[in-house]
Amino acid sequence: MFKSSGDRVLTLPERIVFRLKGMVRSRTLVRVRLDDRGHAATYLCETPMDAYRPLSLWIKEAGTMAWLDAEIRPADVFMDIGANIGIYSIAAALRMGEQGRVYAFEPHKVNALSLLRNIQANGLGGRIDVFSCALSDAEGMLDFNYASLSSASTASQLGHRRVPGTGEEFVPVAAEKVFAASVDRLIERGSIVAPDLVKIDVDGNEIAILRGMHQLLRSAKRPRA
Repeated sequence: MFKSSGDRVLTLPERIVFRLKGMVRSRTLVRVRLDDRGHAATYLCETPMDAYRPLSLWIKEAGTMAWLDAEIRPADVFMDIGANIGIYSIAAALRMGEQGRVYAFEPHKVNALSLLRNIQANGLGGRIDVFSCALSDAEGMLDFNYASLSSASTASQLGHRRVPGTGEEFVPVAAEKVFAASVDRLIERGSIVAPDLVKIDVDGNEIAILRGMHQLLRSAKRPRA
């Protein structure tokens, strides 16, 4: 039964329109297939930026990809902090084999949806855990300020509205309260295990995240890289 907030039952034509819109939207996603140095990956793209990210992987981010190729070992645990739509999470998961594990952290809800869609498209649900919470140096509810609601966007900020690099204030297009946790606390709770590799790309909140993994970085189980 379809009802509006005023308890009005939707008519049959209205229901058909909603269903058709859903079908059209799902079929307008562009499927991008990437040969990632012998690792075949698929991305379901909603925006030009969605397609740009995987296609520029070995151009814009050659250093990061070379690092992954050099460091990843079978059965590693890779922590992708600021996973966006999942280009590094998927690249890591394809390289580490079925025994490996990826923790993909992405609080931007539209990006997280694209991330989940791309994980499904590559059949990697058994290797990648998605966390739609934020990471910081303490637990709590913080404002997540959206710079954009488009998939694959960047520059949204946790707990403040300052533009990375300039410190200028920006006006968010939307904001929500999100749960923020520290890496140390997640390990202490058993929510995650100590990672072997960590990649951080969060547009300005890196220092707080590093403070939140202080115990890990000083321990015998600290990341290899």
